[in-house]
Amino acid sequence: MAYAMPVVTKEDNVWVIRIQKSNGKTQEYRCSTENQARQLALILARPEAETPAPRHL
Repeated sequence: MAYAMPVVTKEDNVWVIRIQKSNGKTQEYRCSTENQARQLALILARPEAETPAPRHL
């Protein structure tokens, strides 16, 4: 399965991250700084299969 890379843009003094989900819908996140937006985009760019499973104690 191909994963869409997040797109980071600045709109009206707010940083917006958009990523297309596997169901075809676009998810949008808003951040107050470019650094926050870029860091979140890095996290969102990871395929879900690579997300670590929760640990059970």
